[in-house]
Amino acid sequence: MNKTLLEVIDLSKSYTKRSFWKKESSVALEKISFSLDKFETLAIVGDSGSGKSTLAKLLAGAENATTGSVILNGKKLDMTNLRHHSRHIRMIFQDPATSLNPSLPIGKTLEEPLKLNTLMSAKEREEKVKKILNRVGLLADYAWYYPHMLSSGQKQRVALARALILDPQIIVADKPFAAMDPSTRSQMVNLFLELQQTFGLAYIFVSHNLQIVQHISDKVFVMDSGKIVERGNTQEVFANPRHTATRKLLYSQQMLKEIK
Repeated sequence: MNKTLLEVIDLSKSYTKRSFWKKESSVALEKISFSLDKFETLAIVGDSGSGKSTLAKLLAGAENATTGSVILNGKKLDMTNLRHHSRHIRMIFQDPATSLNPSLPIGKTLEEPLKLNTLMSAKEREEKVKKILNRVGLLADYAWYYPHMLSSGQKQRVALARALILDPQIIVADKPFAAMDPSTRSQMVNLFLELQQTFGLAYIFVSHNLQIVQHISDKVFVMDSGKIVERGNTQEVFANPRHTATRKLLYSQQMLKEIK
């Protein structure tokens, strides 16, 4: 039985800049293909501008691809149908403070995807919001809180709740632990792993923290200049790095540890 959850074929992204005189095209992401199974975590690492966030946005439907297709459970996803796409693949951004509406209580923020994507009644939506808040370690009363009343860790839990609210199969997370202190980060990493085992989620993580990547991911892509320059089992890639970009990332991380 084929257990492949996600298959990505020749996904790429180019930007076209037009001026009065000419048209220029720049490649942000060269053609990329890979597959992902249930319960599996893929980490994407690389320097700033390497294309890792571009890849994450394409997978989550936050940007349109120039070429390629995404196949989920053996069926090709319509990349232009954002509503259908977002039911199965959800995204968590680095800074939840900028992605949460400051004028809406948390409950309303979490309820919105249910209004747009389901036929649930108001009572069913309310129960779902309470349940998902509890699932990410927050009391049901947080539904009445506004974003400014929450700590950064609590905001990221809300962002996770919003990603989970439609029962997706894949979560794409763009540097979700970057702004957290070590204690909060550890709690969130454990929560992510617990949810993965409970729901069979597949994760795609963009991260600069190679320690976390080694702890949570099964596979890793090292990106440089819009290309995957090294890929494979996370432990094997980091134990025997072959590409200069991988060695550079590992060296930089080691230097940071020594400074601290």
